[in-house]
This record gives sequence, structure tokens and C-alpha cells, in this order.
Amino acid sequence: MVSAGIVCVFLIHATLGSFQSFFAVPSLASWLVWAGMVLVGVHALLCIATSVEQLTDTVRPPSVQKKRHLALKWATGIGLIAMAGVHIWRIRSLGPVAALHSAEGAVWTISLTALLTAHIWTGSKSLLKDLGIDRKWRNAVRAGACVFAAVFTTFALAHLCAA
Repeated sequence: MVSAGIVCVFLIHATLGSFQSFFAVPSLASWLVWAGMVLVGVHALLCIATSVEQLTDTVRPPSVQKKRHLALKWATGIGLIAMAGVHIWRIRSLGPVAALHSAEGAVWTISLTALLTAHIWTGSKSLLKDLGIDRKWRNAVRAGACVFAAVFTTFALAHLCAA
């Protein structure tokens, strides 16, 4: 549920941010960012706990493949946190218009979206299995992340061309 909440907050944040140059975004939207950060913190703590549990399981020790998958989830997650940090730093130091509505801003936004997609793609494999989602729906949910990335990237590029 925490992961789904993070995705929802991100979608709302990205939508509000995309339209910020067209109309005023309410100041309450900043609370959305903080709520998202709290969810990210909870998500990270839960991931640490489950990772330690998996790696120290003596009854069913993780296979090499499972360890690789876990490492990939952590690599994409840490990359995503770093990219989000750059996103925040750019907005705070340059302002939202200069930070986002430029060629460099588009590259950073698309990179952030690509990392988010990679993290969702990687993490959802085990998450959907753990949640007991029917096998026939798993690829559809994972493909949804790729569709989201393609649509969001298209809008980011269109917004840049309009600026």
C-alpha cells in the first residue's frame, strides 16, 4: 500500500507541476510533497527490514538470482533518491521555471522518470508476487509503468517545446 501511495503522490505532484506555468498551484500542494517524502521514508524502512529478513533467512536462504534482484531494487532506489535530490536542489536554487522549463530541465525530468520506471519495473516483480496478484495481471501492471513513463516523457518534451 505504501508503494501505491508513493506512485499516486508522484502522479499528482507531476500533474500539478506540469500545469504550474498555466495556473497557480495551491500552497497546499507543498503538503503533498511532504506526505510523499514521509511515504518514501516508510517505504525505505520497510525495504530495509524485508531485505535484512531475506538475507538472514536460514530456513530459505535467498538464491543468487534473488540476491541480484534485491541488489537491482536497491540500486534503482538509491539512484531514484539521488535524482530526486537533484530535482529538489535545482528547483530550490533556480526556481521552478528555470529548473524545469529548459532543455536541461527536460533531461533531468526524463531521467527522473526513467529511474522511477526502472524502480517500479524491478520492485513490482516481487511486490505483485508477494501481494498474491494473479500471474496474468503482473505483466500488465508492470507494462503500465512503462506506458506512464512514455506518456509523462511525451508531455515533458511537449511542455519544453511550448516554452
